[in-house]
Amino acid sequence: MLRRMTGMPAGTIGFEAIHEVDDDDWEETVEPILRQEIAEGRDLRLLYLIGVQAGELEGDAMQADTEFRVRHATSFERVAVVSDEDWMRPALRALSFLLPGRARGFRVRELEQAKAWLAEEAS
Repeated sequence: MLRRMTGMPAGTIGFEAIHEVDDDDWEETVEPILRQEIAEGRDLRLLYLIGVQAGELEGDAMQADTEFRVRHATSFERVAVVSDEDWMRPALRALSFLLPGRARGFRVRELEQAKAWLAEEAS
């Protein structure tokens, strides 16, 4: 499941992967919030925490996220992916390709740095 995180800096949104994540989790939890933010004219500063409680991430969930980002690429200001999982590296490279200069990966121990990076003023 995906759960919205509390304790995020103003103007940012975070989601944490807990146990298994499938496309329904993304469509029911993440997508409505992102659509609302876009409808209200806000640029998205998004954090995904894929930490120690994360289980399997279904390919359909990752595909739904990627397709949404492609359709709304100009709405994403920054995306931080926080994970210690090595298999996330290829996904992060793909994300960096879709959002050049606006996507970064962080280790779980760097969660607070990821939040700070998301909240920084655009240069």
